[in-house]
Order: sequence, then C-alpha cells, then structure tokens
Amino acid sequence: MKDNVKLDSASRLRVTILWVVLGVVAAPIGSTTASAQTNIPKPITHGPFAKQLDVYRVRADALEPNQPQRLPPVLESTQWSPVVSAAVSLDPIWWQPLVSQPLGLSSETIPIDVAGMTQTALSMSPHVKSVLTEPEIVRTEIIIADAEFDSLAFVEAKYADSNTPVGSRLTTGDNSSRFKDQTLTSSAGVKQKSRYGGQVELVQRGGFQNNNSTFLIPNPQGTTRLELNFTQPLMRDRGRMVNSTRLMLAQVDLQLANGDAREELEDHLITVAQTYWDLYQARSEWLQKQRLVNGATSLRDILAARSLVDSVQRQVLRAEAAVSSRQSDLVRVETRIRNAQARLRMLTGNPSFARMSQVELTPQDLPFVHRIELSMREATLTALDNRADVAQSIREVQSVSTRVDAAKNQVLPRLDLILSSYVAGLDSNSNTLGAFTRQFSDGRPSYAAGFLFEVPIGNRSNKARLERNRWELNRSIYDFQQKTEVALTDVEIALRETQTTFDEMLAKKNSILAAKREVDYLQERWEYLPDPNESAVLLIENLLDAQERLAGEEQAYVTAEVAYAVAWIQLQKSMGTLLRFNSAPASADSLPLDTTPIRTMPIDPMPIDPIPLDQLPERELDFGLTERNP
Repeated sequence: MKDNVKLDSASRLRVTILWVVLGVVAAPIGSTTASAQTNIPKPITHGPFAKQLDVYRVRADALEPNQPQRLPPVLESTQWSPVVSAAVSLDPIWWQPLVSQPLGLSSETIPIDVAGMTQTALSMSPHVKSVLTEPEIVRTEIIIADAEFDSLAFVEAKYADSNTPVGSRLTTGDNSSRFKDQTLTSSAGVKQKSRYGGQVELVQRGGFQNNNSTFLIPNPQGTTRLELNFTQPLMRDRGRMVNSTRLMLAQVDLQLANGDAREELEDHLITVAQTYWDLYQARSEWLQKQRLVNGATSLRDILAARSLVDSVQRQVLRAEAAVSSRQSDLVRVETRIRNAQARLRMLTGNPSFARMSQVELTPQDLPFVHRIELSMREATLTALDNRADVAQSIREVQSVSTRVDAAKNQVLPRLDLILSSYVAGLDSNSNTLGAFTRQFSDGRPSYAAGFLFEVPIGNRSNKARLERNRWELNRSIYDFQQKTEVALTDVEIALRETQTTFDEMLAKKNSILAAKREVDYLQERWEYLPDPNESAVLLIENLLDAQERLAGEEQAYVTAEVAYAVAWIQLQKSMGTLLRFNSAPASADSLPLDTTPIRTMPIDPMPIDPIPLDQLPERELDFGLTERNP
C-alpha cells in the first residue's frame, strides 16, 4: 500500500465548501449581508424498482477483489475522502505563484476562485433560474392530478313559464284551450370521487309548480327531494392503484424533471469551472509568452550592444524577428484572457460583475497536482448509487409499469354497483320550505339498488392498448440496461482519463526539465564558450529554437494540468457525486476543513428573505481539486 502524504501549509489542499442547496453567496465587506436562496432539486431516487441494479452491483463487486474498502453510498455518509498518494506529486513551477498576481492588463483587479464562481452562478445566473423553474412547473401536475378527488359543490335553478295550446283534454282535464304552467326547479349538492373509484353524490332538490290542470293536486304545490346516490365500479376502474395512476405518473414525472434539472445545473457549473481553468491556462501562457519576449528582447539588446565588437547584423535581425513574432503571440494570449473573463461574467450572471468589463480577474486556485487513489470498483459502485440518468431510467420503468397495470384493468368488463336513496316532501300553495320540513316527517326513505354491466364485443381497443404498453415496458427495460452500461463505461473512461492526464503531467514536467537544460546549455555556450568553428547565426537560431521548445513544453504542461482538473470534475459527474457531497481528497491524517464561504466577489446587496434553518444543506460540494496559492 502506498504511503499517504500530509500536505504542508504552503501546499495544503483547500477544501471548498459550496452551499449548493441554498446557493449562498457572501456579501461584500461593508455592505448589507445578503444571501441568495436556490432551490436545487433533490437527487432522484431509484424508487421501488431499485433491485434492477443488483446484477450490476454484483458485477461491480467483482472488480478488483483485492480492494477491501467500498465507498459508502451517499445516503449513508456525509463525506468521502479519496487518498492522496505520496508516491508522485509535483512541485510548483515558476509561473504558478504569479498567476494569481495582477498582470497589468487593468488598473483594477478582483481575486476569484472556483467556489466563488460556482456560488455566484447558482445564485444569480438567469440560466440556472430558468432551469429551476421546470421542476416547479411539473410539480403543479401533481396538484392537478390529486385535485381529481376533490369535492365538487354545485347549484342549479330554472324557472319556466309556459303557455301552450291544448291538443287533448287529458292535458288540463277541462275545456281550456291553453295550458298555462309556471314551474321552478332547483338543486344544490356536493359530489366526490373516491380514490377507490366510487362516486358519491348528495343533492337537495326543490321547487314549486302552478298550472290550470285539474290533475295537479294540490295546485299550486311545493316539492322537495333529498337524494343520496353512490356508484362503485366492481371490475373496470376499481381500486386505489388504478384511480391514482395519473397522480403516480405525475410524481414520477417530477422525479424525472428534478433529474433533468440537476444534470443541466451540473453541465452549467462544469462550464463555469472549465472557463475558470481556461482563464488560469491563458494567464499561465501569457506569463510564459512574456518570458519568451523578455528572453528575445534581452538577447537582441546584447547583440545590438556588441554589434561593434563581435556580433553580426544578421544575428541582430534574427533576434528582432523573434521579438516581433513573440509579441504577436502575446497579443493573442491577452485576447484569450479577456474572452475567458467575459465568459465568466456571462456564466455567473452577477449584475455588478457584468458592469466591470475592464476589470482583471485573478484566479486564486491552482490545479491539484497529486495523484488520487480511487479504484474502478469504488467508482462503479458510487455511480450505480448516484447517477441521475440511471435513476431516471429506473423511474421510466416504474412509469411504464404503472401504465401497464392500468391498461390491464381497462381490459376488464364494466360492472358497477349502483345504490340510491331519497326522501321527498310535498306541500300546498307553492310552499317549498314546508315541503322541505315534511320530507323528514312524512313517510319513510325510498331506496334502490342495481348493477350496470357493459363489455365491448371483442374488446380490441383496450387489448391493443395493453399490448402497446407491454412493448413500451420492454423498451424501457432495454433503455435502462443500455443507460446503465453507458454509465459504467463513462465511469471507466473518466477514471482512466483522470489517471492518464496525471501521467501526462509527469511526462510534461520531465520534458520541461529536459528543455530547460538544453536552453541553459545553449545560453551558457553562447555567453561563455562560443565554438569558433560554429556559425554564430546558427548558434542564435539554436538558442531561440530551444527557448520556443521550452515554452511549448510549459504550455503543454499547463494544458495537462488543466485537463487533470477538468478530468476530475468529469469523473465526479460520471459518478453522480458532483452535486451530492464533498469529494475533496484528504490524507490519512485528515486535512482540516475551511467552512467559511469565500469572500472574493463584490456583489450588489439584494433584499432577499433570510434562509430558514431547516433548509440548510445536508451535504457539501467541491468543484474540482484546487490548491490555494501560498
């Protein structure tokens, strides 16, 4: 087992604490304290079909059987600390301490870090706010689906005054030529559908009638009727599960929307982190290019001063050409720095930040340059527990399975139990209130019971729907299998890329040392021991070429350095832990945590409601491996 390393105070790993769930941003010194609250969706859970992953967990357990330690699932631990190996680590190089210092590109500078950028993006980015609205939109579907079981109150009234010719004495019972009738009918009640499919209705009817018919006794009269009706499906549409299908699907859709929102947030924050490292890389290359320009300028000045002694005009011209070429490269790198700063301002969405287009941003975090020991088994098991796309595919299986169960119920015949009962009252002189009183005192309640049976001949439509849903279930299972395989492959590739990029850093560091020795040799040879048999111009060419090669190796090292930082972020994303908990590495002696939010970005104070204590984040996030400049 490789020894673990305890970092000294100069290179101690700064563990970045991001209040991801709340999106807290530190207010500037001297301003009113302001905190921004961001409703980051909770991680999507696997639900009742979680056992679908058992076969993949068995396969993951078979990886690297010599590794006895398994990474705990996120729901069972609050912090995961990969081991920082002491076998290989890289010392800081000359430009790294200078990256966080002003380069003179602006009269005003602002120090920034990865944590500050991601915090601000979570709190203020319009894109983040747009992403977080989608789960809230989908959440309303749950209320809409559940409202199907709400009680419904209704009132209905109608007055009719008719005057029609009489075509039969049976209409009025006398010799009247017109039938005159005044009628008022009204009803008021409440009805509700139960979660088991039944429907109950309680309605009070009332009114009066007055006409010139001798058959209406008493005339005029008031009538009332209190009814209680109940219908319960016994086959089709029976049961809580069938009637709650829409609600269950809405809940699954919310889980899927939360997963999509978290993935979009991860992608956005990864873009923020990548842009931060692009700025770091551009500033590093600016320092390297500036050193190249200074070297060529110094060589040109020396040759110009010795033009009357031993240097020739061609040497001076060659040095002049090198200075001009390197200065043009410096201008292009400066443009890259400004472009990276502009992208950071756009991605974070800080209004006060956007107004500072000419301010120089100085990155304070350096890429992590220690090898991280993480086995394929640990990474695979973590991905199975935490990957959002895997959980989403399982939820898709649950959703389609729910529709299959509902379709099975719809194939059944319709058989409904119908029950009803009522009491009625009658009074003279259009006295509806008197009739209402007498409906409880005269006579007894009436009742009725019956059945309704209905079945389509052949029932082809419902059977076809069931067959379609079963095929959709098969498709969702295949999609789950494919997405899980893709997830495991992503983890394998991401872990391998993380290891490879660190090995590339080692190789590039050795290349820098070799190129530096060549430059030192040619420099000393040109200054102290020129070969009289060698062309002086050729010696200058070799020295300038060696300087270019050294700068190229330094640029390649920065590229590998940034690629290692980004590869680690991508590895966390592939394992599904980027928005889960703190994944910063620690040594066996356990590095101290700095839980103070970083105060590096001046922002406008905003009147935002205080954050409730019960909404504080349960877990932490570290956005890439970083070291603070000493």
